[in-house]
Amino acid sequence: MGSIEKTARRKSNRRRTSRVANVLTALLLCGCGYSFSSRTNPHIATIAIPIFENSTLEKGLEDRLADRITDAFLADKRLRVVKEKDADSVIDGKIERYDRTPFSYDKAQNVQEYRVEMTLHVTYEDRKKNHVVWEERAMTAWGTYSVSANLPGGIEEESAAQTRAIDKAAQDILIKTVQGW
Repeated sequence: MGSIEKTARRKSNRRRTSRVANVLTALLLCGCGYSFSSRTNPHIATIAIPIFENSTLEKGLEDRLADRITDAFLADKRLRVVKEKDADSVIDGKIERYDRTPFSYDKAQNVQEYRVEMTLHVTYEDRKKNHVVWEERAMTAWGTYSVSANLPGGIEEESAAQTRAIDKAAQDILIKTVQGW
């Protein structure tokens, strides 16, 4: 290989290295200016999550749901969770229904699993512009649990299924609220 070819190769490598360095620098600079503000609602920086009304006989769901929704928004960090009087926006809702129904059976037609399902009416309101951003009148979330011969009534398993349903509802509410951000 001649010296002319070596020199041309070095120049090509330097140009390539320079391009890579420029791209990396641009990416770093873009990252430094990253913001969590909404493109569609830039005036919303805070959210309140009051306890939902519970129209069911299943007590305690409303507290567990509010806690889990709050945890989801705290983990996401796009909106700061504040008291309702200080909030730019509010997630409000009602637990309309809670059902526990057979989900699967064995060959002898004995119930093997139950499904717990919550139906929610949820509203996300922009308090600064005084309008509803989104509303879902029949949001459903569910979880299943196995029948256990060791536990009468399967109370612990039903509670775990409720937790799965609550987690699903919280994630659905978070995603629907921050989509497009």
